[in-house]
Amino acid sequence: MRINVADLKLQKDYRRKSDFDWISILLILLAIGIVVGAIYFIFYFRESGVEQLLKSESILSTIVVVNNGEETDTIALSFYNPKTKKLAYILIPTKTRLKVDYEDKPVYDIVQNIYFRGGMKVVRETIERITKTDFPFYLAYDLHDVEKLVDLLEGLEIIVPEPMSYTNAEEELFINIAEGSQVLDGAKVKQLLQYRYGPSGMKSVVENHRIYVESLLDRADDVNALLINQKALNILVRDLDTNFSRRDIVLLAGEMSTLNSSRLLFYKMHGKNITIKDEQYITPVENGVWLRDRIETVKKFISDEGPVPFGDEIKMEILNGSGNPGQAQNLRNYFIEYGFNVVHYGNAMRNDYERTLVVDRIGRPRLAKRIADIINCKEVYTRVDKTLLVDVTIIIGIDFEGKTVR
Repeated sequence: MRINVADLKLQKDYRRKSDFDWISILLILLAIGIVVGAIYFIFYFRESGVEQLLKSESILSTIVVVNNGEETDTIALSFYNPKTKKLAYILIPTKTRLKVDYEDKPVYDIVQNIYFRGGMKVVRETIERITKTDFPFYLAYDLHDVEKLVDLLEGLEIIVPEPMSYTNAEEELFINIAEGSQVLDGAKVKQLLQYRYGPSGMKSVVENHRIYVESLLDRADDVNALLINQKALNILVRDLDTNFSRRDIVLLAGEMSTLNSSRLLFYKMHGKNITIKDEQYITPVENGVWLRDRIETVKKFISDEGPVPFGDEIKMEILNGSGNPGQAQNLRNYFIEYGFNVVHYGNAMRNDYERTLVVDRIGRPRLAKRIADIINCKEVYTRVDKTLLVDVTIIIGIDFEGKTVR
């Protein structure tokens, strides 16, 4: 039988090609495995920039962009000091008019548009230029993400300070929240964060963001449990625009457990109202001088070990019910040192209080809790009595030691 040399060569070439393809596939799979392993290592094992900052106890500065659909609702400048466990926000309103360098040419635009026209790169450049401050980290999320988080937590217990009602059918905005303590679902919390109407205006935005953050802090353990669950974590981070890694987000959520309401500071950016073509806008005072000064003030506040000042609008009285002389005066001096308005101090009607109490006198229990958090007091009650002309009463008990409750 004659062997065809051409056929033999063809078969030989075919077998070589088959072997070569098989080896190539193995090499490709190996390369994919190395890449996936490297990504996994980066996310879960390599020390992150956030972790290094937390260990070095340096201030973590972040630009937070809060969007609502295709518009930005607000921009927050966030500062966290891991040494003192204090967190501060400066909120920049959506109608703030800033000079922005888009790719084609510099123009004046408002906060509402910058992120969607130029992305986070342009937002960072704009904010860093006007504040003369570096923001190494950024986070952009939508109010819909807030809905998802709150619904995964099965609601947030929130004390709504006043009834909130507003309807704008053209913008499909419908807000209706009753006053008082209640559990709000995600949709209602979104309404809370959107509310900026009525006589309080922008002050409502600041206070409502504070209320939301405080309520999240109350559920810090539940938030951490969610983030440990990979399925829930995927849902929560899927639509975020951020340079935080997943590991960073888990680490920062863990820091929530160390915070309380007395370690939060919220400001809104002060600006001048201007009218252009019948539209109302806000422009930063002296081209950002106030904003830069406030950032320096904020950094000093969060670097100090004392409580965050509330201002003169809160009137306090301190009564000694422990039987240990001098306690009321010592606590009064401590609060005054940090800018609190103590209008009265002295002895309580009796001196055998075993536990220290903080009493809300005006129907604002969240305010009383902020005072209670300063001295680590868990006993907070509401006993409205406006004839006392104070907002909060502290009754020192036997469990009080130095500046805090044991």
